[in-house]
Amino acid sequence: MKIGTDINQIQLTSLSHIKGQDKVVDVLRVNLDAYFNSRQNGSGASFGPALLVGPSGTGKSITAKAVHSELANLSLIEANSEMLTVGELTSILIQATDETTLFLDEAQSLDSKCQNVLLTALSEKKLFAPRKNSKNNYSIPLSNFTLLLASTHEYQIQDALRNRMRIYARFDYYSIDDLVGIVKQRADALKWEYESDDVLKIIAERSKQTPRIALNRNLQMAYNVCSSDGRTTITLNDTLRAFDLLNIDELGLDSLERSYLIELNKHSSMKLNVIASKIGLPSQTITSVIEPYLIRQDLIEKIGSDRCITDKGRSHIE
Repeated sequence: MKIGTDINQIQLTSLSHIKGQDKVVDVLRVNLDAYFNSRQNGSGASFGPALLVGPSGTGKSITAKAVHSELANLSLIEANSEMLTVGELTSILIQATDETTLFLDEAQSLDSKCQNVLLTALSEKKLFAPRKNSKNNYSIPLSNFTLLLASTHEYQIQDALRNRMRIYARFDYYSIDDLVGIVKQRADALKWEYESDDVLKIIAERSKQTPRIALNRNLQMAYNVCSSDGRTTITLNDTLRAFDLLNIDELGLDSLERSYLIELNKHSSMKLNVIASKIGLPSQTITSVIEPYLIRQDLIEKIGSDRCITDKGRSHIE
């Protein structure tokens, strides 16, 4: 029996493997079925375009790859939108075929010129390029490629491009039960044995409701602790030691998040810039990385421009 060593050795190849996003799966399944039925009737329509939106780490990229597998397209082109230039996007679009899936992650980071090119490609199925020594442009026909966009901030995408998306799938944070199922699914696929279901539950509870953390950080570290000791079964002690090494507490908070709560607990309320200087992080990092989970867990609250710790937050650090 071959045992895996890395979380990312397993790739999901079907929507049926996606756990915890039932509405997303239903939306995509209906559209896939409609697409395949149209193909059987001789239609030349393409799937989508689709926009996958939701918080970071909730499975948008994995789902996009599962859709690609279900479509059985020959090639998958992935790109980080923040790094994509107009020239690179144009080249990708020209080379794409009817059997190409183009997946652009963090689509809100596409610059305005790239978004305009993409909009033209979708609406006209062609690109326009200037003709040398002429005022008239010439057009380059495009294939019926499949376009999948993923975004954490969809309203930063131009309205015209966002409204061009035919399929809109919204991801949300996960329940503990769903995360337990996801961790179990991956551990079983890798042939990683575990002492009891308590191992899976602790890994899920400390993942901030996101599969990426549950798998890439928590489960992987628990396995590494087990493996470093020459064993093949993850024990409860392995899991607790993994979180001790990561400095992650029972709510999934790391040392910086606890420092935030400790500083806030010293005062009745604090301004963002004061907290930022106290714990040595940029204000933007605090508002975009640290605070969202603390607010979701009712550990802090915002009152105007002030931050206040709740009774639950105070109880957690005392």
